[in-house]
Amino acid sequence: MLISEKYKAAQAIADALGTYTTIKQPGFSIFYNSSRDLYIIPLRGHILGYQNTPKYKKWAAHDPREIITDQNAIAKFPVSYAGPYIKVLKNYAKKCEQCIIATDADVEGCNIGLIDALSNIKPANKSIKVSQLWLNTLQTQDIQQAFSNLIPPKYDWADSGETRAIVDAIIGFSATREVSLTLKPLLQKLQAKFASIGRVQSSLLYLLYLRENEIRTFKPDKYWVIQADLLPKTTAEPISLKVQHISNPFKDQKVADNTYNKIKNAQSGSITDISNTPRRVKPPYPLNTSNALILLTRKLGISANVALKTLEDLYLNKLISYPRTDSNKYNPNFNHVQYLKKLMIHPNYGTWIQKLFQCGKVIPRNGPIDAGDHPPITPIESVNPQSSQFKNSLQEKVYDIIVRHYLALFGEDAEEVQTKIEVDILKEIFIGRFLILISPGFYEIAPFLKPKYDIDLKFSKGIIPIKDILLLEKETQPPPRYTDTTILKLMEKNNLGTKSTRPSHIETLESREYIKRIQKTYFVMELGYTLMDSLKNIWLSFLEPKFTEWVETYLNAVKEGKISMDKAVDIIRKEFLKLFDKFRAQKSQFLNNMRTLEQSGNIIKGKNTTIKKFYSKKQEQNPSIVESEKSSSTTAYCPRCKKNVMQLIITKDRKKYLLCLNEDCKYRIPLPHNGNPRLLKGTCSICGFNIVKISGIKNKKKFQYEMCPNCFKRGLDNNEKGKGFCFSCEKYHVIKGKCIERK
Repeated sequence: MLISEKYKAAQAIADALGTYTTIKQPGFSIFYNSSRDLYIIPLRGHILGYQNTPKYKKWAAHDPREIITDQNAIAKFPVSYAGPYIKVLKNYAKKCEQCIIATDADVEGCNIGLIDALSNIKPANKSIKVSQLWLNTLQTQDIQQAFSNLIPPKYDWADSGETRAIVDAIIGFSATREVSLTLKPLLQKLQAKFASIGRVQSSLLYLLYLRENEIRTFKPDKYWVIQADLLPKTTAEPISLKVQHISNPFKDQKVADNTYNKIKNAQSGSITDISNTPRRVKPPYPLNTSNALILLTRKLGISANVALKTLEDLYLNKLISYPRTDSNKYNPNFNHVQYLKKLMIHPNYGTWIQKLFQCGKVIPRNGPIDAGDHPPITPIESVNPQSSQFKNSLQEKVYDIIVRHYLALFGEDAEEVQTKIEVDILKEIFIGRFLILISPGFYEIAPFLKPKYDIDLKFSKGIIPIKDILLLEKETQPPPRYTDTTILKLMEKNNLGTKSTRPSHIETLESREYIKRIQKTYFVMELGYTLMDSLKNIWLSFLEPKFTEWVETYLNAVKEGKISMDKAVDIIRKEFLKLFDKFRAQKSQFLNNMRTLEQSGNIIKGKNTTIKKFYSKKQEQNPSIVESEKSSSTTAYCPRCKKNVMQLIITKDRKKYLLCLNEDCKYRIPLPHNGNPRLLKGTCSICGFNIVKISGIKNKKKFQYEMCPNCFKRGLDNNEKGKGFCFSCEKYHVIKGKCIERK
């Protein structure tokens, strides 16, 4: 009998090993190869999972601490769909002399095959012989070769996966129960079922909380920059090049104003120095799972879970090699030529590959890590665009990126040059830096790896015209919230989870409503934020990644056969018990902190955030902003940069202002807090800016008035209270939305 983890893999193995018949079972089928007398049985992932034993089913019946101390508190039970699979395993075990484990070739797959499956096979046939089929691809040739070279079972790998499952069950069950029972009255009022705690998920949430807290408590500082737009001589369409004052950013407004006033009318400057620094950019390393997920989430804007699922589908469709790998280095004996020749007939890649063979360039760039599990992710079949082998457009896009990235390994270095120019404008020095691509090299086949380059210009010393000189007032910005890409990098940096489990941990936090993904950006919701804010002072040693990283060292030790599973579990169990007791000793303080949620009643949305649309991509860095429901823009240009119109913005917490849509300006004009603003087409006769009508209800009475936001802002800056309100203007008043002279 041969055990596969998934139906498609079982079918691929059956196809590769010769003629077979199908034997139907309840809900699935098995394959029988009569010439080999071989039954190929698919599973559906894990058929067993850890749960609390009946004694501990009721949360309030026993102290949650006993889940840690009582070794009989948890046990493995069949999952909901496991019944038919377990029955087949037991029945066919009695008929067979040998069991070949052909589940996915990683720790999780070993655990499914050598523990979940064998724990049902062995009792039915204690003398059955066990071996393992280790697959890198589902290609017929690779399956046949692997079947002819079966390996001894990787029991240490299976035990490592089992250790992880036991440890995470002990920690998750006990901690979730303890925290939830502590918060029970509060959670009931907030209509939350429980407060989920986990070894990896809580560490990840803590790191996301730290960034969220940094954003919420951030206090911006003003600064000023002086920028000159140059007009270089070109034969193409006119372009402007931005150069920055050497003293940017200015912290002192007076210094910035004086410098700007000195040069603001200059019509030309002089390029006094030019330096060129050539650089060669090597092709990328081969793709392991982590880097593939980072690349796909960044380029396609998909979640990590979707990216991993798509890679697995391409593997099961026999288009790429096994996608769960730590290796970014190919073995010297890896046969690249066979795959390159297949891809040579592809309409999009063929010409590139022909050039490789003509140049004799069939040696890829290698990374430093050969983990010994699988080669890096490799395309193994040539599939034309819009082929029926792609189940959806996303599979086609992912396949294209995987192929192009693989082919880029064989490409030439790209050549670029960093050009720095120094410009003298009335004795004030400006610096411009431009990155110019000289030779595309491997970027030609993988343009998505290419950074943004500046236009290739030939600079020469001497006079250069100036289009404009700007003095821009700016504010320091908080760090951005995490995206799918940056979360994966964060988890990899802190050794949280594995290459395969990281996407599922992110998904778990989403399902618990601790975080929410909006337009590729992750927001920490109020329950997750308050939970971490309350736990950090009493349970930091559990939340910090150091604990879960310490656990990972024991999981790796089990995998490498350096320590037994039972010993590792015992060590981790005892260490977590200390952490559990530390929480319990201070949980009254924790409960007091959490009661702030009861006051707000808000466990879903993030603080001052709204789950609507953003007015621009930059909104991801300032999520409290949403467009006014009657979204409108001024007809007048921004009073500062005079380049763009301004947008009326109303935030979730009812802050109102006008925002310049020039990315280099972003000037803000505040509006009164009370009342609803509406932009009028009429403009102020004093400054030419749009008039705003404010209306609302105060003390059960309606009110409305007109104002000029620009005059209002000037009044605030000069301590002139009341300026900008049309009803107090001596020269003009507003009639039917128009500012006209008083008679």
